[in-house]
Amino acid sequence: MRTRLLKLALFAAASAVAVFAQSANAHLDFAGNLQMLACDPVSSAPCFRMQLNVVDAQGHPAGVELPENAKLPASMRVHLENEELTPFYAAAEHGSSAPQHRVALVLIDISGSMNRKLSTGNTRFEAARSALEDFLNQFQNGYDEVAIVPFESHHVIDTIRNARFVTTRQDALAAATALPLPGPRNNTALYSAVSAGLDTLSQQAKSEAAQSGKPPDTLLIVMTDGTNEILRGDDPGLLAGPAGLEQVSSKVRQSGMQVIGIGFGDPSEIDQTALKALSTKSFMASGYDELRRIFALAHKLLTDRLTATFVSPWPDRASLAGRTLHVTADLTLPSGQVLTSTPQVWSAPAIGLPLYEGRCSAAEMKALLDETSGTTGGWISVVRPLVVFGGLAALLLILWFWVPRLVWPEQYIGEVPAARWLGSSGSRAQRPGRDPTGFGPQSKQIEGLNRAPSEGTIVQPDFTRTRLERYGKE
Repeated sequence: MRTRLLKLALFAAASAVAVFAQSANAHLDFAGNLQMLACDPVSSAPCFRMQLNVVDAQGHPAGVELPENAKLPASMRVHLENEELTPFYAAAEHGSSAPQHRVALVLIDISGSMNRKLSTGNTRFEAARSALEDFLNQFQNGYDEVAIVPFESHHVIDTIRNARFVTTRQDALAAATALPLPGPRNNTALYSAVSAGLDTLSQQAKSEAAQSGKPPDTLLIVMTDGTNEILRGDDPGLLAGPAGLEQVSSKVRQSGMQVIGIGFGDPSEIDQTALKALSTKSFMASGYDELRRIFALAHKLLTDRLTATFVSPWPDRASLAGRTLHVTADLTLPSGQVLTSTPQVWSAPAIGLPLYEGRCSAAEMKALLDETSGTTGGWISVVRPLVVFGGLAALLLILWFWVPRLVWPEQYIGEVPAARWLGSSGSRAQRPGRDPTGFGPQSKQIEGLNRAPSEGTIVQPDFTRTRLERYGKE
């Protein structure tokens, strides 16, 4: 009994030491690029969203106690150039009642070398499929979306582009079971597979963002047991050599997506340098247990993310044109320990204004409104669009109704009322002053020219003289 208690005590002490060591080496790691967001009408200045993981020195998720979501924004600081900012919104996905929608794409190498047996008697492919099934068992219906795609050196691009994303754990496990067996003539088009995977995942993320209004969290997992190998008979145009590696490596950095590269098998047979260049995090596994643990770590990196959003100190997008921003973040834990992030760089295009990559979510917009509601500048930013709209409406009314009356007044005077000339019986009304010619008493001086009011006036043209002669003699 004492021996058993001693073993339990030693195990607990070892676990505590491991947790302490992990916490001591913990730091923040960016899970993707910064995203510039539009937060109008609450703020006319651009906002930036960043996603972070808490990891240890090996890049594994670190088990640390985080502040509550309500206290998380005040516990964080963002260092942007020479300024220190506090995010107006921050939330940890772990334990959230409404987690963020997540989209993952898993590329599995089915080259001929995946048929090699491990010490357990299973092939590499069988071990990889079993570890993948354990990964999919953590699938959360309604929030996770995944596609399982094999790759080798034939029909690489078309196969990955036609990936089928499923939304239930049952369909995901069925896709893993349906993976084709590795063929002896299959080589490894690693570079082209990663490039096509980025395109497919990006397209799916854009489609989901268009439907939900908020971009999902994304993850690309690439598992291989060898190197990029292209031989005769493989697809034409597949990427190879240093130029192909640099092209895909640059594409990974610019995509802003988290790419997990897994090398499985004999480390001497795996191009670890290329795998690191093709991913944001890379791991090595020689057996099933290690591979299963790495898949679990990849899932935890996808689900346990910190999201923080802050307002740019520059007033508009034009002020960000041509700028390169260096960003780091700090997080103070309840224990007092401060976690610092690796640096992240955001660059505006060399020509033109930077484009918004999305809009603030409803939760982010509410947090920003709550923060700015107590300041004059916040209310001004809310009221300003309404004032501008009202002013433009008033100007349009003036231009439409009042200005034409000044320019063309005769069109708006109207006809003179008949009562001004006629009495109630229809006869000519008596007015002081001079009557029209031909109707007054003075016309009686000319005998024979008197006429009734109903008689018309006929003007006889004079064709005996030209108009110039007539005016000249007069």
